This record gives sequence, C-alpha cells and structure tokens, in this order.
Amino acid sequence: MRRFIMIALLTFLLIMGGSVTSFAASVGQSVSEQSNDLSLEEAIDLALAKSTSIEQAENGVDRSWEVRKAMRSGYESGTPTTGDLYEDLPGTSDYFISFLSANGNWTINKKTLELTKDAVALQAKGNYYDIIIKFNNIDTAKLSVQKAEADYRIVAAKAVVGMATNVEVQAAVSLLETEKSTLGQAQANLENAYRTLNRLIGYDQDERPNLTTPIEIKKIEEPNLENKVATALSTDNNPYLWSKKEGYEIAKYTWSSTEPKEAGLIDKDNAEITYEEARKDTRNKIYELYDNLKTLETSYVSAEEGVNAATEALRVTQSMYEVGMVTQSDVLEKQVGLANAKDGLLNVKSSYELAKATFEKPWLAFVS
Repeated sequence: MRRFIMIALLTFLLIMGGSVTSFAASVGQSVSEQSNDLSLEEAIDLALAKSTSIEQAENGVDRSWEVRKAMRSGYESGTPTTGDLYEDLPGTSDYFISFLSANGNWTINKKTLELTKDAVALQAKGNYYDIIIKFNNIDTAKLSVQKAEADYRIVAAKAVVGMATNVEVQAAVSLLETEKSTLGQAQANLENAYRTLNRLIGYDQDERPNLTTPIEIKKIEEPNLENKVATALSTDNNPYLWSKKEGYEIAKYTWSSTEPKEAGLIDKDNAEITYEEARKDTRNKIYELYDNLKTLETSYVSAEEGVNAATEALRVTQSMYEVGMVTQSDVLEKQVGLANAKDGLLNVKSSYELAKATFEKPWLAFVS
C-alpha cells in the first residue's frame, strides 16, 4: 500500500512538474512575442512620445508663454492709451504692442505644436507601411532568385549535351547574379526602413519589431468638395491657415513700431499676401488630393484584378506541372508574377491610406 502511494505521488509530481515547466515556457514565449509585437497605433503613440520635433515645439510654446507674461506685466504696469487698436496705433504704448505681438506668437506656437504632432503621426504611419512593403519586396526577390537558379540549371544541362551555347549559359549566370544583387539590395532597404522607424519611435537601431497591423484600404465616403474646401479654409479648423492669419494680424498692429514706418507697411502687406496665398494653395491642394485619391481608387481596382489574374495563372500552371506538361521554372515564373502583383497592390494601398490622411488634414501637405 505504501509503495502504491509513493508511486502515485511521484507520478503526480512528474505530471505537475511537466505542466508547470510547459506553462512557464509558454508564458515566457508569450511575453517575449508580445514585447516584440508592434501595432500601427503603438508606433504612432511611441513616435509622439519620443519626437524631438514635438519636444522643441512644446518648448516653443513654453518660451512664448514666458515672453507673453513678461509683456503683459509691462503693459499692465504702464499707461497704454485707449481707443480702437487699429486706428490709434501711433499713440499706443510700446508695451501694449509688444504684449499683443507676444500673445499672437504664443498662439502661433500652440498651433505649430498641433501641426507637428499631426506631421509626426503621419511620418510614423508612412515608416510603418514602408517596412511592410520592404518585407514583401524581399519575398519577391527571393522567388526571382529561385527562378533564375532554375533557369540556370536548365541552360547548364542543355549545354552539356550541346543544346545551349556558352553565350546562353553566361546570360543565365548574369541574370542569376543580378537577381541575387536585387535580393541583397532589398534586404538592405528593409534594414534601412527599420532603422528609420526605430529612430522615430525611440527603439534601438538593431531592434526588429514584428509589425502586426496590415495595410488595408478603407475608402473615404464621397465628400461634398465645396463643403470640404469651406471647412479647410476656416481658420478654426485649419491650424496652418490659422497661423498664417495670426501672422497677418500681428503685422497689422506692429507695423508702426518698425523703423522706418514704410518698412513696417511693407511687412504688413507681405503678411497679407502670405495669408491669401496660403488660402489659395489650400483650396487647390484639396482638389489635387481628391483627384489623387480617385486615381488611386482606380489603380486599386486594377491592382486587385492583377492579383486575381496572377493567382489564376499560377493555379493553372501548377495543375499543368503536376501532370508533367510544364517545368518547375514555369511554376516559379508564375509565382514571381503573383508576388510582383501583390507588391503593386500593397504600394497602392499604402499610397491611398497616406493620401487619405493628408486629404482629411490638408494642412499636412504644407508641413515637412
């Protein structure tokens, strides 16, 4: 009886030990995989948190606020004249003008911070998509190398029995070396794409996160273009235009403090021209972005049809290969064709999503 209990106990401990070890391993693996995964939303959040451009823009807001406080203090302790601001400028105190200018610069810096955040988010999205595209390019390049190797083996075998010339063999060798070089370049491009994203999101340069968000198109609802233009031309909705308008407003009440006065008037006129040009550019850009989106939608349909056609061509060729009607090289040729078609579709998807983001926030077209 005692021996039976001991055996049962040992069996139980062995089972539990194995289960615990397996559980610990699976948890460790899960944590490891989870820590290496990176969604598009996470990449954008990291980019916003790590961006030095945003940090500098925030510093600009803080600095202009301190200047504004100092100018306000000077204005409140002085004796500024009263009256309409724009009709009595020559008699207005210097501190009052300085305060108005400092207040305008502070609000411009706040809008600049908004613009910078939008630009960084779009950059993160573009860099994230670029890695996905570069991954696909490598897969395509690998298939092209396999195809070139298969072609070389066929030509080399024919040359042995006198069915292919040395020129044909050299051509096959040259093509193989070209495809290998293309593969090497594709791998280098992927490394560069990773390094670009890593710099933006604060990762070490040798980290290679697993990107989990695929590139998918979500078409925009057909907009009323005139309403879209009206919204974009509203300074309340467009931080880029708001900044240009505020620059003009500052110039309208600070020109009299410039020496000579004629130079101040020229500055005011130039600020007005800059604002009006920004309005025209915004209007034109919206139509341009819309036309680009419609073109990309057409390209997307064509690219999808191309993938479908290439998929069917591969299916037929594989069926023929199974019954000995074509060679492995023929199958590889169709695989390369399908891979190229998928690359094209992926490029269209990426271009569309990035163009859509700019169409939804047209001021991004004017921010580097």
